[in-house]
Amino acid sequence: MLFAIVITSIPRPFVKGVIVYNATVSKLQKPGAFNTVTEALAAAPSHSNTKYYIHVEAGLYVERVEVGETLTNIVLVGDGANVTKIQWNRHAPQYNTSRTATLTVEGNGFIAMFIAFENNAGEDLNQAVAAETVSDRAAYYQCTFLGYQDTLYARKGSQLYKNCDIYGTVDFIFGAAAAVFQSCNLYARSAKTITFTAQNKDGDGGGPVSSGFVIQDCTLTAAPGVERAGLEAYLGRPWSEYSTVVVMESFLDDIIQPEGWVAWNKDGRTDELRYLEFRNRGGGADTRRRVNWKGYEDVSGLPDKVRGFTVAEFIDRDGWLAGTGVPYSPGLMHN
Repeated sequence: MLFAIVITSIPRPFVKGVIVYNATVSKLQKPGAFNTVTEALAAAPSHSNTKYYIHVEAGLYVERVEVGETLTNIVLVGDGANVTKIQWNRHAPQYNTSRTATLTVEGNGFIAMFIAFENNAGEDLNQAVAAETVSDRAAYYQCTFLGYQDTLYARKGSQLYKNCDIYGTVDFIFGAAAAVFQSCNLYARSAKTITFTAQNKDGDGGGPVSSGFVIQDCTLTAAPGVERAGLEAYLGRPWSEYSTVVVMESFLDDIIQPEGWVAWNKDGRTDELRYLEFRNRGGGADTRRRVNWKGYEDVSGLPDKVRGFTVAEFIDRDGWLAGTGVPYSPGLMHN
């Protein structure tokens, strides 16, 4: 399928004032514009204390993009995730998992808006990451992540994903970040056994929760056009002993199996994990036949159990999100 280049206006109801771009990337060979995102990043300042805005115009950019550790406060703004796409195709075991990423972000304060990131290596290969984020205080708004196994590597740091679409199959949201996925669509992309998450707890579990995945006000379902017959999906499996995942106020389609969660192979890792469900709805939200693990709990009647996992408490204690321009709900969203 050809990727259509359509010039559209950029919806920015959340931005106060008008963005003044520091650089532009274009497929139209405009004077002064860069041809690739990589070229634009190479011209960006190191260790910037202010936001550096790069406009990535509509088009398909076939390149592997790396935002290095010295490139702080980079903001990539596309023309819409349906028309601005960055695509690459590395996969394991050709490369280790991290090195397969189409987008790798290490510089703190990174933001991406209205862009699609795709690893199109294909379903039949192994790990193939669309985006890996090591950046602290990173935010994605109205972005799309396309892959199969290991689509989105939320590796480390505080991260927000707002109004994003994430497509994958096995462990397709994974890593050790403290990440909140708010009002996102999580799409199972193939009629096979699906694990939406594989969270790797950062630390030994002896202190406050320092990492985990929070899925809030999201929709977990099959991707459009996927054969639903025989599709078995699980909310997640523990990558480490202290894996932490909270699914709350979300729609769980009936592709979610009654057990809800599944062990990592046969070695368990279920004694010290923390898996919580809170006030979900849909055909897969019935918790009466969920796993009988020490760390699993349906806390739908206990809102105090999940307040510490809301955006304000979990990733935004010092208010960094206010400076991103990305809208978010700080607390519980549904009464």
